[in-house]
Amino acid sequence: MKTLAILTGPQGSGNHLWSKIFSLHEDVFGWKSLLDNYWEAHRYSEPFAACWRDPELLSQFDFSSHNHYFTSISVPLGIESKGTKWCPDIKEFGLKAQSLGMKVKICVIGRDQTILENQQKRIREESTIRHFYDALKGIQEAFPCPSFLSYELLYLYKQEYLKSLDLGFPIAWYDKRVNEILERDANTKYINYVKENPLDDGNKTGIPFPFNPNIPDPPSSDVLPCCGDKPCHC
Repeated sequence: MKTLAILTGPQGSGNHLWSKIFSLHEDVFGWKSLLDNYWEAHRYSEPFAACWRDPELLSQFDFSSHNHYFTSISVPLGIESKGTKWCPDIKEFGLKAQSLGMKVKICVIGRDQTILENQQKRIREESTIRHFYDALKGIQEAFPCPSFLSYELLYLYKQEYLKSLDLGFPIAWYDKRVNEILERDANTKYINYVKENPLDDGNKTGIPFPFNPNIPDPPSSDVLPCCGDKPCHC
């Protein structure tokens, strides 16, 4: 049985990165043109782009060349203010492929939630992760056991992480281009050095902290919402 792996996740969670990694193996039909460019627009060059707009087109797709196929999509795509925002139907796409005799594997990618929010607001003008949460519910109705993949673990452990994955299709973890693809961590630009933290002394001395020192002190018990930040005299 031929396999179709569907990689999906929130906008900004590493769709292009994972697409490069999973397209490296010669036995996998994937987004090969992306291996020659740092970035490409999904709507123009991803092999299944037209099928994502209309899953019925999968009936016309040529699945004769390989046993393993790979496609990827973010949810949502586009930008609201540009009139281009839309939500691909992962469930419908997967079920259509399944009806054509394909063994469908869903891979859900993730990234630090704060970085995702910042990236989405910068590029998409809003946090869009809510749309993927909705899509995930539909995905799990049809495909209850997706595999969850970590952006951070990929950068941290590289080939060792890739070797640990069992996704039903071959992964070229040994390809020298893996190191080239992972040379620069895109998370770096979102990270600022923290000079000191309240927990530092605890780590040095072993003294326990009954409360999280990174959370501002709660208001005093005699401070009520009716009087703002002052003791209540109502």
